[in-house]
Amino acid sequence: MPEPYLQPGSDAQSLPDWGLLFRRTESGSGGHEEFEHALDILEILPYRDINAAVAPVQQALTVAAALDREDLLQRVRLVHADIISRQGKVAESGRLIRKINAWAEECGNEYVLARSHRLLASFFRRVGDHDSALEHALRALKHLPSGVAPATRADHLMILALALDESGSFEDARQRFEEVLQIASETGDVQFALYALNNMAYTYYDLGDLEAASRLIGQIRELSERHGFPLIALLLDTIAKGEILLGHPEEAEKTLFPVLNDPTQRQLSELVSLPECMLTVSQAQILQGKLDEAQVTLDEARHLCDEHGLTGLCVQVRLRQAELHAAAGHYKEAYEEHRLFHAESETLRSTEREAKARIFQAVFEAEEARRSSEHFREMALRDPLTGLRNRRFIDGHIDALLAEARGTSTPLTVAIIDLDYFKRINDTLSHEVGDTVLIHVAKILSVTVAEPAVVARLGGEEFVAVFPRTAERRGRELAGRLCHAIRTADWSPITGRLPVTASIGVHTVRGGDIGRAELLSTADRRLYAAKRSGKDRVVADC
Repeated sequence: MPEPYLQPGSDAQSLPDWGLLFRRTESGSGGHEEFEHALDILEILPYRDINAAVAPVQQALTVAAALDREDLLQRVRLVHADIISRQGKVAESGRLIRKINAWAEECGNEYVLARSHRLLASFFRRVGDHDSALEHALRALKHLPSGVAPATRADHLMILALALDESGSFEDARQRFEEVLQIASETGDVQFALYALNNMAYTYYDLGDLEAASRLIGQIRELSERHGFPLIALLLDTIAKGEILLGHPEEAEKTLFPVLNDPTQRQLSELVSLPECMLTVSQAQILQGKLDEAQVTLDEARHLCDEHGLTGLCVQVRLRQAELHAAAGHYKEAYEEHRLFHAESETLRSTEREAKARIFQAVFEAEEARRSSEHFREMALRDPLTGLRNRRFIDGHIDALLAEARGTSTPLTVAIIDLDYFKRINDTLSHEVGDTVLIHVAKILSVTVAEPAVVARLGGEEFVAVFPRTAERRGRELAGRLCHAIRTADWSPITGRLPVTASIGVHTVRGGDIGRAELLSTADRRLYAAKRSGKDRVVADC
């Protein structure tokens, strides 16, 4: 059961005017009490919506330093550690949390001690050490002072419930989830209620109690409708999985239809869950005998997994493909896919064990483990920030496609995408916010294009999309779709009122002796023509 990035509720809007608070602290006119109240909200914000937390935590670090209160500064640093852990920097986060935990132990600060143990519980969950996760979750609740904000107590109960569930203590876990629901009911916190119900439903799936799971699914839907709180992809996927187990695959497909229907309208927070939703839909389609539709869904899921290096889900795609072949009566192909599934599962388990060992050794300052050469060859071809392919990969890929185009006289289209006014985002908000924008632009690009297209990051705020066997008119149309998808995404949780748009230069070749450098150079010239003519547009051959 993951810790999802739920949509922002009222908490994000309850944060203070950081600039005003900073000026008050500088002038010596107070601000401690208001800042502590803001921290109560900020500490839970990454859990509710990581995007909404990125900019405020940078501002809060400035205010905390001005207040000259070490305990408040350590609290903000913990929020920062929570954010970078959710962004995938698990080892870096673990080192920072342990350092703050040691400070709290030495100073006897019970609240910071409780919060650091709570985040250590999440750290150990992410690296698969469930015993340590449970130990730290129990310590987190033990050290939590009385009288804390209700959402803070609910947050500590939630991590304990998850740790208990994963250790097999289902009844104890259920009691903690019930406590979270009670707090949520008393405070009107719809997000915490939905999350607790979601995780309880997962528990009952695991126990095989489909009646209880069905009842919880009904509560999730009823709570969402009663409060006008739209269900995000993660919650809809939980509902759909339950509907499949209950024998209603057509309902499961209908449940996830809004998530998959229009790629350009997907919320940024839903992109992380998208491939898993596609796997659920493909299963529902197979059960209904809609095999051609299931193959299309599965191909898109495979494409997204490949684009973002989601190795674990790639393995699950293998298993679903085997099921699809078997349903179609192609038993030889089903056997081969199943064989590959088992081989890749074993490789994945081995890679995960090595990755966890490296994280532990980085965090606990042990000698670095021997690294998998295959894993690092793959990483050398990926951009570490966005997970997309990098310039090194794309150069070889374009060379191969050009060779193919020369041999077959088929067209090849390249689009270079550059974000408009990106420096303003970095300068006005922060470089951390800029990184978050780049990460989500990468997700938007890879979701919007379809296989066999490939998206890569060239560097800075510049990306490239390569469309094999794509002629001029279609290439311009696909580039326009990318431009529209970036422009119409909901960027407000990340950049506030600052828009995010892109200019795109497109060039198509058909056979001939053109080289990669000339192809990219022509597309680049058209990109700058798009910039000069007003930005947020496409300039192409036709």
